[in-house]
Amino acid sequence: MTDHSVEELDNKLSALEDLLPKLDPIGNAFWKTTATFQTLLDATTSTSSTVKTTSTIRRFTPTGLFYIDSIDFYAENNEKLASNLTVTIKPIGAQPYKLKLSLVDKATFAYGYVRKFCEWFEISSDSIIYKPTLKKISVFGCDSTLLSEYAKDIQQILDLKRSISAFKTKAKSEYQDILSETEKLTEESLNLTNSITITKEEIANLDAEQLLLKSALESSNKELTKLNLSVLNAENNLTNATNNTAQLKESAEKLNKQISNLNADLAKLTNDKNLISDEYGPYVKEGNTQAKIYLSLIILPLLAIIFSVYQVYVGASNLLAAQYTSFMDVLAAFILRIPFAAIFGLAIIYSWKLALAMIQKVFKIHSDRLTLAKLLVVARETVHSSAKNLDITDHEKFQEQTALKIEVLKSHMARDLNEGFSYKPVPNQKQSVKEASAEASPEAVNDEFVPQDVKSPA
Repeated sequence: MTDHSVEELDNKLSALEDLLPKLDPIGNAFWKTTATFQTLLDATTSTSSTVKTTSTIRRFTPTGLFYIDSIDFYAENNEKLASNLTVTIKPIGAQPYKLKLSLVDKATFAYGYVRKFCEWFEISSDSIIYKPTLKKISVFGCDSTLLSEYAKDIQQILDLKRSISAFKTKAKSEYQDILSETEKLTEESLNLTNSITITKEEIANLDAEQLLLKSALESSNKELTKLNLSVLNAENNLTNATNNTAQLKESAEKLNKQISNLNADLAKLTNDKNLISDEYGPYVKEGNTQAKIYLSLIILPLLAIIFSVYQVYVGASNLLAAQYTSFMDVLAAFILRIPFAAIFGLAIIYSWKLALAMIQKVFKIHSDRLTLAKLLVVARETVHSSAKNLDITDHEKFQEQTALKIEVLKSHMARDLNEGFSYKPVPNQKQSVKEASAEASPEAVNDEFVPQDVKSPA
């Protein structure tokens, strides 16, 4: 294919195609339809004469027994023809069916293979937006007489004609692919030539850099000699630094022991902090939880009150709305509803008492919490105010504050504590340095330093 041009191949294939007979006039001559659509079957009709299809069915009937191989449809817009044109085929001795149309390459026309003996075929368009405008209809096939004589020849000619068209398209496509590949190879050749030129320039630059590196290497050797002397001096300095490090380690061990002692003192101070103040938070949390429980339980009596009021209201409405013939009927209905009204009235009263008791319990919880908070604040501030400007230790201040809180809480919680309840403060005893070091954990040696002036929490 590379030895011939596309034009030469196209001319040869066209000459071969011209040698084949045009069979569409032969097939069209055996079919009849309305005068308007009959022009589409006329082979001499110019392509400018068109007929627009509608939803009205147009039937094409042969003059005798006819074998249809295929039907070609030419329209102004062939791309929409296959989807908007409906073709119905009626084979002999079978039910009519819809013919599926296909488009050839470049959408020059739409066609469909039948290859059956047919009584008629119909065309119409059910599309609302687009109605195909047909230019020509070509029916390929023959009647019974020609079919018996030239059936094989006609089939071979039809297949050969379509094979030639497909071969032409494939040959053109292959030729274009070859041209594209040639252009790519030419471009790659130019790129390789440019790359070779650039590579040569880079080699020349590398040679120049190699000379510079040789001179730099000589200078580096001189510097290396100087560095070796510096290394010897550095090793001597390292020996001195190692000795200093050993001394620093001994000092660090002493400091770690001091830190361990301070951590032990801090642990004792943390254990001696005021537990009553820390328990105030859980006390408040527990009070809130109980308040929520009581508030949720109030819902049940409130629902009972609402239900009872509703039932009393419904009973009264029924009593007023009912029709009575005499006074005795009214009296009887009223007396019958008295027990129900009494029951619902009692339910309302006891439900309200129950709800009121829960509401008062919630108020009591909040009142006790507020009172406890005030007592704790008063106890703490009283001790701090009394100890101001006095020379007493933090431990003594802590013990006095705790004792005052206990006494205040005893008066507040007299009904909950025994009469003989008392609190004995812990004596202020200090451990020796050796005992504190023995009790400290091994991990305390590396802990962070804690200042010595840490005070007990109030």
